[in-house]
Amino acid sequence: MLMRLALYLLPLMAALTACAQRPTSSPAVGRKPRTVSTIPINTAPTDTVLVFQRTPCYGTCPSYTATIFRNGQVSYFGDRFVPVTGQRTLSLPPATVAAMLDEARRINFNELAPSYTGNVSDLPSTIVTVYLPGQPRHRVRAETNIPAPLQGYLNYLKGRLDPLAGLNMDK
Repeated sequence: MLMRLALYLLPLMAALTACAQRPTSSPAVGRKPRTVSTIPINTAPTDTVLVFQRTPCYGTCPSYTATIFRNGQVSYFGDRFVPVTGQRTLSLPPATVAAMLDEARRINFNELAPSYTGNVSDLPSTIVTVYLPGQPRHRVRAETNIPAPLQGYLNYLKGRLDPLAGLNMDK
Protein backbone atom coordinates (compact mmCIF):
# COMPACT_ATOMS: atom_id res chain seq x y z
CA MET A 1 0.00 0.00 0.00
CA LEU A 2 2.79 2.43 0.92
CA MET A 3 4.64 1.61 -2.29
CA ARG A 4 1.52 2.24 -4.36
CA LEU A 5 0.97 5.61 -2.64
CA ALA A 6 4.59 6.59 -3.33
CA LEU A 7 4.13 5.76 -7.03
CA TYR A 8 1.28 8.27 -7.22
CA LEU A 9 2.78 10.97 -5.04
CA LEU A 10 6.25 11.06 -6.61
CA PRO A 11 5.10 12.19 -10.10
CA LEU A 12 2.60 14.59 -8.53
CA MET A 13 5.32 16.22 -6.43
CA ALA A 14 7.64 16.45 -9.44
CA ALA A 15 4.92 18.13 -11.50
CA LEU A 16 4.10 20.63 -8.77
CA THR A 17 7.76 21.49 -8.29
CA ALA A 18 8.21 22.06 -12.03
CA CYS A 19 5.13 24.28 -12.18
CA ALA A 20 6.28 26.35 -9.23
CA GLN A 21 9.64 27.07 -10.88
CA ARG A 22 8.33 27.88 -14.33
CA PRO A 23 8.48 31.64 -15.05
CA THR A 24 5.31 33.20 -16.27
CA SER A 25 5.30 35.02 -19.58
CA SER A 26 2.09 36.95 -19.02
CA PRO A 27 2.48 40.66 -18.19
CA ALA A 28 2.11 41.65 -14.57
CA VAL A 29 -1.04 43.51 -13.65
CA GLY A 30 -0.29 47.16 -13.03
CA ARG A 31 3.15 47.00 -14.63
CA LYS A 32 4.64 50.40 -15.35
CA PRO A 33 4.38 51.33 -19.02
CA ARG A 34 7.57 51.64 -21.02
CA THR A 35 9.08 55.08 -20.67
CA VAL A 36 11.36 57.01 -23.00
CA SER A 37 14.38 56.25 -20.83
CA THR A 38 14.04 52.52 -21.57
CA ILE A 39 13.72 53.05 -25.32
CA PRO A 40 16.93 53.02 -27.39
CA ILE A 41 18.12 56.53 -28.24
CA ASN A 42 17.37 56.20 -31.96
CA THR A 43 13.67 55.59 -31.24
CA ALA A 44 13.11 58.31 -28.61
CA PRO A 45 10.80 61.13 -29.75
CA THR A 46 12.93 63.93 -31.20
CA ASP A 47 11.30 66.57 -29.00
CA THR A 48 12.19 64.76 -25.75
CA VAL A 49 14.48 66.88 -23.58
CA LEU A 50 14.58 65.13 -20.22
CA VAL A 51 13.43 62.01 -18.40
CA PHE A 52 13.32 62.12 -14.60
CA GLN A 53 12.73 58.93 -12.63
CA ARG A 54 12.46 58.36 -8.90
CA THR A 55 12.72 54.64 -8.21
CA PRO A 56 11.10 52.68 -5.39
CA CYS A 57 12.77 51.38 -2.24
CA TYR A 58 11.66 48.76 0.29
CA GLY A 59 9.87 51.50 2.24
CA THR A 60 7.61 54.37 1.19
CA CYS A 61 9.91 56.20 -1.24
CA PRO A 62 7.98 58.10 -3.92
CA SER A 63 8.28 56.45 -7.32
CA TYR A 64 7.36 58.15 -10.58
CA THR A 65 8.65 58.88 -14.08
CA ALA A 66 8.27 62.19 -15.89
CA THR A 67 9.23 62.50 -19.56
CA ILE A 68 9.51 66.17 -20.49
CA PHE A 69 9.14 67.46 -24.01
CA ARG A 70 10.41 70.71 -25.52
CA ASN A 71 6.91 72.25 -25.71
CA GLY A 72 6.35 71.74 -21.96
CA GLN A 73 4.24 68.60 -22.23
CA VAL A 74 5.03 66.04 -19.53
CA SER A 75 4.21 62.37 -19.89
CA TYR A 76 3.91 61.32 -16.26
CA PHE A 77 3.49 57.92 -14.66
CA GLY A 78 2.97 57.83 -10.88
CA ASP A 79 3.94 54.41 -9.63
CA ARG A 80 4.08 54.18 -5.81
CA PHE A 81 3.73 56.44 -2.79
CA VAL A 82 2.74 59.51 -4.78
CA PRO A 83 -0.67 61.19 -4.57
CA VAL A 84 -0.99 61.32 -8.37
CA THR A 85 -0.80 57.74 -9.68
CA GLY A 86 -1.14 56.23 -13.11
CA GLN A 87 -0.48 57.66 -16.55
CA ARG A 88 -1.18 61.38 -17.01
CA THR A 89 -0.34 64.10 -19.48
CA LEU A 90 0.67 67.24 -17.62
CA SER A 91 2.46 70.42 -18.59
CA LEU A 92 5.19 72.82 -17.57
CA PRO A 93 5.83 76.28 -18.98
CA PRO A 94 8.26 76.01 -21.93
CA ALA A 95 10.48 78.53 -20.12
CA THR A 96 10.80 76.06 -17.21
CA VAL A 97 11.82 73.32 -19.64
CA ALA A 98 14.43 75.62 -21.19
CA ALA A 99 15.72 76.49 -17.71
CA MET A 100 16.06 72.75 -16.90
CA LEU A 101 18.28 72.32 -19.94
CA ASP A 102 20.25 75.48 -19.16
CA GLU A 103 20.92 74.13 -15.67
CA ALA A 104 22.10 70.80 -17.15
CA ARG A 105 24.53 72.73 -19.36
CA ARG A 106 25.69 74.84 -16.44
CA ILE A 107 26.71 71.81 -14.37
CA ASN A 108 28.18 70.04 -17.45
CA PHE A 109 25.70 67.21 -17.07
CA ASN A 110 27.16 65.25 -19.99
CA GLU A 111 30.53 65.15 -18.21
CA LEU A 112 29.11 63.43 -15.12
CA ALA A 113 29.71 59.73 -14.49
CA PRO A 114 26.81 57.50 -15.55
CA SER A 115 26.36 56.09 -12.06
CA TYR A 116 26.77 57.17 -8.45
CA THR A 117 25.77 54.05 -6.56
CA GLY A 118 26.90 52.09 -3.56
CA ASN A 119 26.57 48.58 -2.26
CA VAL A 120 23.25 49.25 -0.53
CA SER A 121 20.11 47.37 -1.53
CA ASP A 122 17.44 49.70 -0.17
CA LEU A 123 18.41 53.10 -1.54
CA PRO A 124 16.05 54.67 -4.03
CA SER A 125 17.65 55.98 -7.19
CA THR A 126 17.05 59.13 -9.11
CA ILE A 127 17.72 58.57 -12.80
CA VAL A 128 18.00 61.56 -15.08
CA THR A 129 18.38 61.34 -18.84
CA VAL A 130 19.09 64.60 -20.64
CA TYR A 131 18.85 65.16 -24.38
CA LEU A 132 20.81 68.37 -25.01
CA PRO A 133 20.54 69.61 -28.60
CA GLY A 134 23.60 68.68 -30.64
CA GLN A 135 24.95 66.36 -27.94
CA PRO A 136 24.50 62.65 -27.30
CA ARG A 137 21.92 61.56 -24.77
CA HIS A 138 23.40 61.19 -21.28
CA ARG A 139 21.89 59.20 -18.42
CA VAL A 140 22.95 59.40 -14.77
CA ARG A 141 21.79 57.14 -11.94
CA ALA A 142 22.23 58.72 -8.51
CA GLU A 143 21.92 56.88 -5.21
CA THR A 144 24.86 57.76 -2.97
CA ASN A 145 28.13 59.72 -3.04
CA ILE A 146 26.48 62.25 -5.32
CA PRO A 147 28.68 65.23 -6.25
CA ALA A 148 27.36 68.60 -5.07
CA PRO A 149 26.57 70.01 -8.56
CA LEU A 150 24.51 66.91 -9.43
CA GLN A 151 22.74 66.94 -6.05
CA GLY A 152 21.85 70.59 -6.64
CA TYR A 153 20.49 69.74 -10.09
CA LEU A 154 18.44 66.83 -8.70
CA ASN A 155 16.98 69.11 -6.03
CA TYR A 156 16.23 71.71 -8.70
CA LEU A 157 14.40 69.13 -10.84
CA LYS A 158 12.53 67.69 -7.86
CA GLY A 159 11.39 71.20 -7.01
CA ARG A 160 9.72 71.50 -10.40
CA LEU A 161 8.53 67.90 -10.90
CA ASP A 162 7.53 66.67 -7.43
CA PRO A 163 4.56 69.08 -7.36
CA LEU A 164 3.26 67.38 -10.54
CA ALA A 165 3.29 64.12 -8.55
CA GLY A 166 1.45 65.85 -5.71
CA LEU A 167 4.56 65.81 -3.50
CA ASN A 168 6.06 68.58 -1.48
CA MET A 169 9.85 68.89 -1.22
CA ASP A 170 10.01 67.06 2.13
CA LYS A 171 9.82 63.57 0.56
